[in-house]
Amino acid sequence: AYREQASAEKIGNKTGINLANPEVEFGYLWGSPKEVGNKVDLSVTQSFDFPTSYRYRSQLTDGRNVQVDLTYRQQVKDILQEARIFCVELIYQLYLNKELTLRLDHAKDLHDAYKQSLEKGEIGIIEYNKTKLSLLAVEKTLQINEVEINTLKSELQRLNGGEPIGDVTGYPIYSLPLNFDEWFTRAKENNPTLKFAEKDVELSRKQEQLTRSLNLPKFTAGYASERVPGANEVQQGFTIGVSIPLWEGKNTVKHQKAQTVALQAQQEDFKLQFRNNLWKQYDKAGKLNRLLKEYKEALEASNNRELLKKALDVGQLSLINYIQELTIYYETVDQYMETERDYQLALAELQQWES
Repeated sequence: AYREQASAEKIGNKTGINLANPEVEFGYLWGSPKEVGNKVDLSVTQSFDFPTSYRYRSQLTDGRNVQVDLTYRQQVKDILQEARIFCVELIYQLYLNKELTLRLDHAKDLHDAYKQSLEKGEIGIIEYNKTKLSLLAVEKTLQINEVEINTLKSELQRLNGGEPIGDVTGYPIYSLPLNFDEWFTRAKENNPTLKFAEKDVELSRKQEQLTRSLNLPKFTAGYASERVPGANEVQQGFTIGVSIPLWEGKNTVKHQKAQTVALQAQQEDFKLQFRNNLWKQYDKAGKLNRLLKEYKEALEASNNRELLKKALDVGQLSLINYIQELTIYYETVDQYMETERDYQLALAELQQWES
């Protein structure tokens, strides 16, 4: 749809760059009294601006068509970036789904064991209800997670033109650039919107030249003929006219120069904002990467899910203490996965400018 729109805009940009339509005037005047005879006039005229204006119009058209292509490239980037973000969110939810499935199996085993103990009279109803509530909490969390997965898959299918997407297995492999300044130099070249702003300044200068050219004299040239009444004679010849540019174009060049200055300021500001935004994402990704490593080391050193279960089985831990310790471990795992997702989202903001 965007490609078809771009094609239509390119055709539209090519309108209004040619000569004005020629004018044909015909006059038939009958005489009174009849003896005077009838008079026939015919004229064909063509008006045109100062010749250089047509060259500038053509250059402006070419430049605007370049901007159409840049707009289309940015629209493509926006769609791909939206899909990239949905993919990161989907992968996070899929990882979370695996973790919640493990927690659900664990909660079911605990619930079943305490149900048997309740039936044997070894524990009271209060302890059993704690395992029941714990199981219910995991079940509801997993159900919400599955809804999120289906929603994200639907969004990706929508972006894919209604076609089903393939399997999403893991986060994309993309490393944080080692040197921001060197990477930003490349990123600038891959930003269509930044190129569009630069082209705006260039076209505004062309518009200055066109405006100056339009303030030069305009010409008309044509052919005229007159049939003299009462005689078989025809007078014919060429006509030439010129407009004298005195008042109509006042301040137009001055206004266009001011417009160019304003666009230059906007373009510089846009480039600055673009760099600042990318630096924030780059800095954020670096900090999240360090935090991610700390979480990973902590989880590898304290993966005590099975140890807690053994301590509960031999009576070293009460059920309430077991659930509390397990909850702390689960919260750390959740924070690790959320940090990994946020890190990948920050990387995705940088990755979109790689090409």
